[in-house]
Amino acid sequence: MIERPVTVSVVSHGHGGVVLQLLRDLAVYAAQEVGRLIVTLNLPEPHLIDVVSAESWPFEIEWLRNSAPLGYGANHNQAFALCRSSCFCVLNPDVRLSSNPYPAMLAVLAMPNAGCAYPLQHGNNGKSFDPARAVPTPMSLFFRYVLPASQRYARSHDWVNGAFMLFRSEVFESIKGFDQQFFMYCEDVDICLRMQLQGYRLVSVPQVVVEHEGQRASRRNFRYFIWHIRSLFRLWLKPSYRSYKINQSQVGRTK
Repeated sequence: MIERPVTVSVVSHGHGGVVLQLLRDLAVYAAQEVGRLIVTLNLPEPHLIDVVSAESWPFEIEWLRNSAPLGYGANHNQAFALCRSSCFCVLNPDVRLSSNPYPAMLAVLAMPNAGCAYPLQHGNNGKSFDPARAVPTPMSLFFRYVLPASQRYARSHDWVNGAFMLFRSEVFESIKGFDQQFFMYCEDVDICLRMQLQGYRLVSVPQVVVEHEGQRASRRNFRYFIWHIRSLFRLWLKPSYRSYKINQSQVGRTK
């Protein structure tokens, strides 16, 4: 194994060439930090393996082939079982890089109590934004669809979407990774809340910006919508969610 500080986990759901482009971005910009890249095929993609194997790479690539599709958290948890580096990066296949994100993010993770670092993101309009959001509540979700787009999210950093999350491996292990009871949606919210309840910080790295379109399948596909609703109720019923909300209230009263 190549001894470098970052192991990257990418899950493909038939993404094919999108995954290939991400691998090429990592090879161009992050060859000094990424020692191992674990690609999980949630659906059979023999052509992708053939295309990737035909090229040379500056890091090791390991393939995990699921016999049946797994959820987001289960896929990344099984990839983490193969991680031997100090940091573990969860990366969506539709993320694009135009520079090396890791030096600044690794520096942030060296700070006291830092557990997970994340970059800013931008989409087609080219405007960067902080993807962190306030912890979702039934009321906040109601207003999210009523207020103008510029006011949809409270200015808070309770959780960040799972497109690009760089964890200290010891932190990811201590919180037992993602909760696999979430098949899709809210597992990123849940892991951020549990991590902070254990005293670790979720830290933005504003000097790093990546491209991510962030397609909202739950608004276009009824099955995804149902998954989203189920995940929200699972989140709201978890003890960790209630504990986090209580902590928020206590902190608010002391300010």
